[in-house]
Amino acid sequence: MENRYFDTHTHYNDSRFDEDLPEVLQKVYAAGVLRDTIIGYDLESSKKAIRLAEAQQQLENVPRHYVAVGIHPLYTGEKDADESDLMALEILAEDPAVVAVGEIGLDYHQKIPEISPDKEGQQWFFRKQLRIARRAGLPVVIHSRDAMQDTLQILEEEKASEVGGVMHCYSGSPEMAEIFVRMGFFLGIGGTVTRPNAKKLRETVRRISLDNLVLETDCPYLPPESLPRHARNDSSSLPEIAAAVAELKGCSVEEVCRVTWENACRLFCQGKN
Repeated sequence: MENRYFDTHTHYNDSRFDEDLPEVLQKVYAAGVLRDTIIGYDLESSKKAIRLAEAQQQLENVPRHYVAVGIHPLYTGEKDADESDLMALEILAEDPAVVAVGEIGLDYHQKIPEISPDKEGQQWFFRKQLRIARRAGLPVVIHSRDAMQDTLQILEEEKASEVGGVMHCYSGSPEMAEIFVRMGFFLGIGGTVTRPNAKKLRETVRRISLDNLVLETDCPYLPPESLPRHARNDSSSLPEIAAAVAELKGCSVEEVCRVTWENACRLFCQGKN
């Protein structure tokens, strides 16, 4: 059997794919990436992800796109989202295409030195969305940037281990990774692992069992080493990521594909075809 890949974190709902998504997906399928999860980052992108999944299902009658709905921490400002969006999100979480709540979490990265992140507001939305996930019985897709300790504390306090999920684009220490794994979370490993200077992530991949890893691209973002830093990424780069993981683990690419496919299905496909 040829290698099958499951890209657990895509943004095919991003406008950068509006003009040529069918052609991109043909290239992706030819590369062996047969399933993916389209991740929402606000209410509209979550709705768009559902529409894309439903259109593909009608066209092929084979599930290729799964969906996560959520409000990214950088979209939780008072001009971007409010409590009515959370109510709408809870309704979206009932859609048959939806397999997770995400991406949600905390982002304390100081993009503009004069503007501090609204940590209190982000934490409020994070907790609310974790509760939506628990009520819906769905796993969560966690975004955590420069906020790992607060992320862990909130996940523990909100009993996120009851639903589990994935730490998207994991960037913490191997020691912290072990804590998340014990909580029932997978680690999302993307294009950064192909970069030799990503020493902390590469050490994490060496130390954490393959049974606790899933592959992702975060496309159109985070291209692997073979592409320019600002190139538009897509799921066809997943074989390069799998090869980097295989090298770090000292195993075959075939084993990485098999185990991460099974992990992703266990995470996102419960009760699905």
